Amino acid sequence: MSTQLHPTRNPPLDPVPALLRLVATIHEDAELDVALQRLCATVAELLGVERVSVRLLDETRCRLLVAARSGPLVRAHPSVEFGVGEGLVGWVVGNQQLLRLENAECDPRYVQKSGQLAAFGSFLGVPVLDEQGCIGVLSTMSPRTPPFDQQDEDRVRLAVGMMERSLQVGRLRRLMTLDPLTSAYNRRALEQIVPGVGDSAPLSAVMLDLDHFKSINDRHGHATGDIVLRRVVDLLHGQLRKEDRVLRMGGEEFLIILPGAPLAAAAAVTERARQGIDAAEFAPGVHVTVSAGVAARRPGESRDAFVGRADQACYRAKSSGRNLIVIDET
Repeated sequence: MSTQLHPTRNPPLDPVPALLRLVATIHEDAELDVALQRLCATVAELLGVERVSVRLLDETRCRLLVAARSGPLVRAHPSVEFGVGEGLVGWVVGNQQLLRLENAECDPRYVQKSGQLAAFGSFLGVPVLDEQGCIGVLSTMSPRTPPFDQQDEDRVRLAVGMMERSLQVGRLRRLMTLDPLTSAYNRRALEQIVPGVGDSAPLSAVMLDLDHFKSINDRHGHATGDIVLRRVVDLLHGQLRKEDRVLRMGGEEFLIILPGAPLAAAAAVTERARQGIDAAEFAPGVHVTVSAGVAARRPGESRDAFVGRADQACYRAKSSGRNLIVIDET
């Protein structure tokens, strides 16, 4: 792709107002997703650019935990995967060092990927650190002139440094609510995700169970079983919206929470997910199907009753032959 530069990038002369807004984010102890989004917006303002992204890594420091961005997409089909050492962002994480380039696409560390929508131009990546190393990276690129300079680097270092402690704490809080194998939410997160009593806002739940999962472990080994569980979660995320949540309830059982989705929409999403898993390749000789139950929350209904109806519908799906969904319409 051509890296022709287009005028012009206009960072503000005075960075203090933007940084003060970032201080307010720290003081209010904002949720992690909110803090990440505000950091992206602040850096975009400080540098006079559109595209800024920030990624935090999970406890392995090799997989993506959470990400936020500002501006248009850089790629048509952004990947949920993350490779330490791969590409410019991966190099920043792997080396735990800042990287500033005047022309990113001419650098040997740059990796061309399909679906790219914009030239990179100038690139700036800054690691997010804790006492044990790199936990993430903030990166930005701009095809506009001038390329990033020392002042830009100093501004981003300052913004990331101000937020680093908050991001460390937010990341640890998030890790407490995640299943370490699949990076889905765990049962502990259910109380945070689903209010105790339902209101009039649409909310649907899907209980999903992998069919005959024990036989996969028995025939192919637990390592293959782990691959299947992670792949299923990735496939589910590929069908869901940003606000939807996947929880691993235990073993091979997952709960999907769909805010704002009425029963028919939730059933349609679930059927697409079922078909996608049925058609997916996992490992040689491994075919995976799922059974699922779908329920919509009633006004005033308790969390346990709501999730319980989805669970009972899933049980009926398994009893009726598996690899299908049952909708609770009671």
